Amino acid sequence: MSTLDTNHARLSADDRYELAARAQNQQRLNAPRHLIVFGIILLFIALITLGVAWQTRASSIEKNRKAARDLVKIEGLITEIQTLQATLDSSPDDDILQPLPDILSNLDALGKRAGLSTIGLPKNQSSRPEGDAVLRTYPYQNIRDKSLENLLNWVRLAEQEIPGLHVREIVIEPRSTTWTLDVVLARYERKQ
Repeated sequence: MSTLDTNHARLSADDRYELAARAQNQQRLNAPRHLIVFGIILLFIALITLGVAWQTRASSIEKNRKAARDLVKIEGLITEIQTLQATLDSSPDDDILQPLPDILSNLDALGKRAGLSTIGLPKNQSSRPEGDAVLRTYPYQNIRDKSLENLLNWVRLAEQEIPGLHVREIVIEPRSTTWTLDVVLARYERKQ
């Protein structure tokens, strides 16, 4: 029990020290620090888990987007192959896969026929083998004309007049007084 004498109005220095020590011990019992420390540790663990989950979610979303893009590309290739096969099955005498050595001059002539002054030469032509055929691409860039109709007529004529030629990519941009066309034309040819 306490040795404090409560009858005296003034406390001695030892009594005041004992009273302060008791108050301090009672305060420690009333405010348990271990619960606060435990709560802070749980908060840090939850924040780390949240960060890891967020990172995993972002990675999964990007993987899904890439898979969707790949699926669209694959579906496009399947459609092209089916179209090519149907064309070969329907007209075995007309060989649309026959290589055309004068395709660039034909495209230039079609450009003049469509009303374009010049279309230039395609930049970075490429050939990619695909089975028994080769996919040849002809990327034309920065073709300018005052008439959008002339540009689109050239693309339409190229697809209609050159067997097997199709548009893989097209970008049309308006300028202050002209239109600019970037187009990638492609054609399958038999391997030689």
